[in-house]
Amino acid sequence: MYRDNSLIPIEAMRIAALGALADKPMRYAEIAADVRRFASRIVGPSLDLMGSSVEVLRAEGLIGPAEPGDDPLLMLTPTGRADLITLLKAGIRATNTELNRLVVALKMRFLHLLPPPDRRDQIRLLQSLLTGERDRYCDLQAGSGNDALFGDWLRFEIEVLEARLAWLDRFAERCAS
Repeated sequence: MYRDNSLIPIEAMRIAALGALADKPMRYAEIAADVRRFASRIVGPSLDLMGSSVEVLRAEGLIGPAEPGDDPLLMLTPTGRADLITLLKAGIRATNTELNRLVVALKMRFLHLLPPPDRRDQIRLLQSLLTGERDRYCDLQAGSGNDALFGDWLRFEIEVLEARLAWLDRFAERCAS
Protein backbone atom coordinates (compact mmCIF):
# COMPACT_ATOMS: atom_id res chain seq x y z
CA MET A 1 0.00 0.00 0.00
CA TYR A 2 0.95 3.61 -0.46
CA ARG A 3 1.65 5.69 2.64
CA ASP A 4 -1.92 7.01 2.61
CA ASN A 5 -3.26 3.43 2.95
CA SER A 6 -4.45 3.36 -0.67
CA LEU A 7 -3.79 0.44 -2.96
CA ILE A 8 -0.89 0.00 -5.32
CA PRO A 9 -1.61 -1.66 -8.70
CA ILE A 10 -0.58 -5.17 -7.66
CA GLU A 11 -2.94 -5.01 -4.67
CA ALA A 12 -5.83 -4.05 -6.95
CA MET A 13 -5.11 -7.17 -8.96
CA ARG A 14 -5.01 -9.23 -5.74
CA ILE A 15 -8.54 -8.00 -5.00
CA ALA A 16 -9.60 -9.12 -8.46
CA ALA A 17 -8.20 -12.64 -8.02
CA LEU A 18 -9.17 -13.16 -4.38
CA GLY A 19 -12.61 -11.64 -4.89
CA ALA A 20 -13.32 -13.92 -7.83
CA LEU A 21 -12.45 -16.91 -5.65
CA ALA A 22 -14.59 -15.60 -2.79
CA ASP A 23 -17.62 -16.10 -5.00
CA LYS A 24 -16.76 -19.65 -6.11
CA PRO A 25 -13.82 -22.04 -6.56
CA MET A 26 -12.16 -21.72 -9.97
CA ARG A 27 -9.33 -23.29 -11.92
CA TYR A 28 -6.04 -21.44 -12.45
CA ALA A 29 -6.86 -20.47 -16.06
CA GLU A 30 -10.36 -19.29 -15.09
CA ILE A 31 -8.96 -16.99 -12.39
CA ALA A 32 -6.35 -15.53 -14.74
CA ALA A 33 -8.96 -14.98 -17.48
CA ASP A 34 -11.44 -13.37 -15.07
CA VAL A 35 -8.83 -10.95 -13.68
CA ARG A 36 -7.51 -10.05 -17.12
CA ARG A 37 -11.01 -9.57 -18.58
CA PHE A 38 -12.25 -7.38 -15.73
CA ALA A 39 -9.17 -5.16 -15.54
CA SER A 40 -8.90 -4.71 -19.29
CA ARG A 41 -12.60 -3.76 -19.57
CA ILE A 42 -12.22 -1.06 -16.93
CA VAL A 43 -8.84 0.48 -17.85
CA GLY A 44 -7.82 -1.16 -21.11
CA PRO A 45 -4.67 -3.23 -21.58
CA SER A 46 -1.94 -2.17 -19.16
CA LEU A 47 1.41 -3.68 -18.28
CA ASP A 48 1.26 -1.84 -14.96
CA LEU A 49 -1.77 -3.92 -13.99
CA MET A 50 -0.37 -7.36 -14.66
CA GLY A 51 -1.43 -9.16 -11.52
CA SER A 52 0.61 -11.35 -9.30
CA SER A 53 0.67 -14.93 -10.38
CA VAL A 54 -1.89 -17.28 -8.98
CA GLU A 55 1.13 -19.33 -7.91
CA VAL A 56 2.27 -16.44 -5.70
CA LEU A 57 -1.15 -16.33 -4.05
CA ARG A 58 -0.92 -20.08 -3.52
CA ALA A 59 2.62 -19.82 -2.07
CA GLU A 60 1.45 -17.11 0.32
CA GLY A 61 -1.32 -19.40 1.56
CA LEU A 62 -4.10 -17.11 0.30
CA ILE A 63 -5.58 -19.73 -2.01
CA GLY A 64 -5.41 -23.49 -2.03
CA PRO A 65 -6.78 -26.51 -3.84
CA ALA A 66 -10.41 -27.41 -3.26
CA GLU A 67 -9.72 -30.87 -4.70
CA PRO A 68 -6.67 -32.96 -5.55
CA GLY A 69 -5.36 -33.22 -9.10
CA ASP A 70 -3.15 -31.66 -11.73
CA ASP A 71 -5.54 -28.78 -12.48
CA PRO A 72 -7.60 -28.52 -9.29
CA LEU A 73 -10.31 -26.08 -8.47
CA LEU A 74 -8.76 -23.40 -6.29
CA MET A 75 -10.49 -21.73 -3.38
CA LEU A 76 -9.90 -18.89 -0.99
CA THR A 77 -8.29 -19.85 2.34
CA PRO A 78 -9.27 -18.15 5.61
CA THR A 79 -6.01 -16.15 5.36
CA GLY A 80 -6.94 -15.18 1.80
CA ARG A 81 -10.41 -14.05 2.89
CA ALA A 82 -8.89 -11.92 5.67
CA ASP A 83 -6.42 -10.39 3.17
CA LEU A 84 -9.26 -9.67 0.74
CA ILE A 85 -11.30 -7.91 3.43
CA THR A 86 -8.26 -5.80 4.40
CA LEU A 87 -7.69 -4.82 0.77
CA LEU A 88 -11.38 -4.03 0.21
CA LYS A 89 -11.31 -1.69 3.21
CA ALA A 90 -8.20 0.18 2.02
CA GLY A 91 -8.37 3.82 1.03
CA ILE A 92 -8.66 5.29 -2.45
CA ARG A 93 -6.42 8.05 -3.72
CA ALA A 94 -8.03 11.41 -4.36
CA THR A 95 -6.77 11.64 -7.92
CA ASN A 96 -8.88 10.40 -10.84
CA THR A 97 -6.62 7.84 -12.51
CA GLU A 98 -7.05 4.54 -14.32
CA LEU A 99 -5.91 2.74 -11.18
CA ASN A 100 -8.54 4.53 -9.09
CA ARG A 101 -11.27 3.63 -11.59
CA LEU A 102 -10.17 0.00 -11.32
CA VAL A 103 -10.04 0.12 -7.50
CA VAL A 104 -13.54 1.64 -7.32
CA ALA A 105 -14.88 -0.94 -9.78
CA LEU A 106 -13.32 -3.78 -7.77
CA LYS A 107 -14.67 -2.42 -4.50
CA MET A 108 -18.15 -2.19 -6.03
CA ARG A 109 -17.86 -5.66 -7.58
CA PHE A 110 -16.99 -7.25 -4.24
CA LEU A 111 -18.78 -4.86 -1.85
CA HIS A 112 -21.20 -7.67 -0.99
CA LEU A 113 -18.32 -9.51 0.73
CA LEU A 114 -18.01 -6.83 3.43
CA PRO A 115 -20.27 -6.61 6.48
CA PRO A 116 -22.86 -3.79 6.26
CA PRO A 117 -20.94 -1.30 8.48
CA ASP A 118 -17.84 -1.66 6.29
CA ARG A 119 -19.98 -1.31 3.15
CA ARG A 120 -21.31 1.99 4.47
CA ASP A 121 -17.75 3.13 5.27
CA GLN A 122 -16.64 2.42 1.71
CA ILE A 123 -19.61 4.30 0.28
CA ARG A 124 -18.87 7.27 2.57
CA LEU A 125 -15.25 7.17 1.41
CA LEU A 126 -16.36 7.36 -2.23
CA GLN A 127 -18.82 10.15 -1.43
CA SER A 128 -16.09 12.12 0.32
CA LEU A 129 -13.69 11.75 -2.60
CA LEU A 130 -16.31 12.79 -5.16
CA THR A 131 -17.43 15.72 -3.01
CA GLY A 132 -13.86 16.92 -2.70
CA GLU A 133 -13.31 16.63 -6.44
CA ARG A 134 -16.56 18.48 -7.18
CA ASP A 135 -15.63 21.24 -4.72
CA ARG A 136 -12.21 21.67 -6.35
CA TYR A 137 -13.83 22.00 -9.78
CA CYS A 138 -16.40 24.50 -8.41
CA ASP A 139 -13.56 26.54 -6.94
CA LEU A 140 -11.76 26.44 -10.25
CA GLN A 141 -14.98 27.44 -12.02
CA ALA A 142 -15.42 30.45 -9.72
CA GLY A 143 -11.99 31.72 -10.72
CA SER A 144 -12.01 30.73 -14.38
CA GLY A 145 -12.87 34.18 -15.72
CA ASN A 146 -14.46 34.55 -19.13
CA ASP A 147 -13.14 31.45 -20.86
CA ALA A 148 -16.46 30.05 -22.14
CA LEU A 149 -15.02 26.81 -23.53
CA PHE A 150 -13.18 25.94 -20.32
CA GLY A 151 -16.26 26.98 -18.33
CA ASP A 152 -18.42 24.61 -20.39
CA TRP A 153 -16.05 21.73 -19.68
CA LEU A 154 -15.97 22.54 -15.95
CA ARG A 155 -19.80 22.64 -15.81
CA PHE A 156 -19.94 19.26 -17.53
CA GLU A 157 -17.43 17.72 -15.08
CA ILE A 158 -19.33 19.17 -12.11
CA GLU A 159 -22.62 17.77 -13.45
CA VAL A 160 -21.04 14.32 -13.86
CA LEU A 161 -19.73 14.43 -10.28
CA GLU A 162 -23.11 15.57 -8.96
CA ALA A 163 -24.82 12.72 -10.83
CA ARG A 164 -22.38 10.25 -9.30
CA LEU A 165 -22.98 11.67 -5.83
CA ALA A 166 -26.75 11.42 -6.30
CA TRP A 167 -26.37 7.81 -7.46
CA LEU A 168 -24.18 7.01 -4.44
CA ASP A 169 -26.80 8.54 -2.10
CA ARG A 170 -29.45 6.23 -3.59
CA PHE A 171 -27.04 3.29 -3.49
CA ALA A 172 -26.21 3.97 0.18
CA GLU A 173 -29.92 3.78 1.02
CA ARG A 174 -30.15 0.39 -0.71
CA CYS A 175 -27.10 -0.91 1.15
CA ALA A 176 -28.48 0.22 4.50
CA SER A 177 -31.49 -2.07 4.21
